Amino acid sequence: MNNLAVRWLLYLCALGALGVVTGCSSSAKPYTLVAQLPPLSQTHMVAATIDVEGSRCGVRVMTLDSSNPWTPACTVISDQSGFKDFTIDGKEVKFGAVDNGFKVLSTNPPTLPPPASTAPPATTVKAAAIAKSPAPAASTAVTTATAVTGESFPDQWVQAPYPGHVKLQGQNLGFLVQTATLTISGSAGMLDVVFKGSYSPLHLKCSVIADQRGDYTLLFNPAEASKATGGGNYSILLSSEGQSISGNIWDSHGFDSWTPSLPPQWAAVAYTAD
Repeated sequence: MNNLAVRWLLYLCALGALGVVTGCSSSAKPYTLVAQLPPLSQTHMVAATIDVEGSRCGVRVMTLDSSNPWTPACTVISDQSGFKDFTIDGKEVKFGAVDNGFKVLSTNPPTLPPPASTAPPATTVKAAAIAKSPAPAASTAVTTATAVTGESFPDQWVQAPYPGHVKLQGQNLGFLVQTATLTISGSAGMLDVVFKGSYSPLHLKCSVIADQRGDYTLLFNPAEASKATGGGNYSILLSSEGQSISGNIWDSHGFDSWTPSLPPQWAAVAYTAD
C-alpha cells in the first residue's frame, strides 16, 4: 500500500471516530453491559450497567447505600466482539468473552466508593419488598446489615440491547394519579408521579435493562422504594405490547403492588433507539 493510500485510510478512520463514517468501528450499534450480581445478602449493589455508544461509555451502579447511583468517568480504549477495554474511574478494565458473557480480566479493577458520611446507614430492607421482587441477578435476600465499604467492581457481565431514549406516559391513570411520566435515557431512568389528594409525589431514579423483545426491567433502590411505595416491588417489568392507537405501549407488572398503585399501561410519547 503506497503512502497516499495509507494516509487516506487513516483519514477515513479519523472521520469514523467523529461519527462521520462507521466502517472502522467494530461496534457501531449502541449496547449495554449488565452485571450479573450476587444476591443482596452478599452485596449492596442493586444493578450495574455500562452503556457503550461508539467511542463513549457510561457506568452506572445503583447501591442500597445511596439514592444517587455511582457514575464514574468512563472512556473506551478498545471495543471488539470478544474483547473490550475501558478506563473506569481512572483504572483500565479489560473484559474478555467467556461462555455467553464477559469476564473482567484486570487484576486491579476499581472499587465502589464507601457510602457518603452524611448518608444514613443501610438498614434492614423489608423482607416482603425483596422476596417478591426478583432482580435479573436473582436477588432473594431478606435483610441487609451494616453498609459494606469498598465493594469490588462486578466480575461477570452480559451484553444486552441499549434501552434507547424514551419518554413514557402512564395511561388509564385511575382515581389517585394525576400525572405519571417515565423518562429513559440509556440505562438511566427517572419516574415522576404526581398524585391527587395528600399523597406525596414520587421522583425515583432507577436502572433500566432492555431485552431483545423490547421489554424493560426497572430496578429501584429497594430501601428507598419500600418507603415511598408502602413496601411495593422494587423490580418492575414493562412488557412491550407493540403498536396501538396511542402508539407504542408497554404493560406494567409490579406497579399494582405500590400504594397508591401506578398505571397498568404506558405509552411512548417520544422515542429514539440511539
